Amino acid sequence: MADASKKHPSNVSGPWFVDLSCISCDTCTDISPEIFGRDGDRRAFVREHRPAEEKLFQFAVESCPVEAVGRTE
Repeated sequence: MADASKKHPSNVSGPWFVDLSCISCDTCTDISPEIFGRDGDRRAFVREHRPAEEKLFQFAVESCPVEAVGRTE
């Protein structure tokens, strides 16, 4: 489960986030390059919140092999 206390510092403000356990696998950025970006070390972060893309975000949560993608409640 993604750890909200270890959010990537480049995440935009909002309920969706990627934590620092990201292994740069490209899963989330392949699912939605509009929502997810990459830093200089290729770790993912949430670049933009798109409420209409909730299903894509949930698919990224379910697809992340290290559970680095999460949502705060």
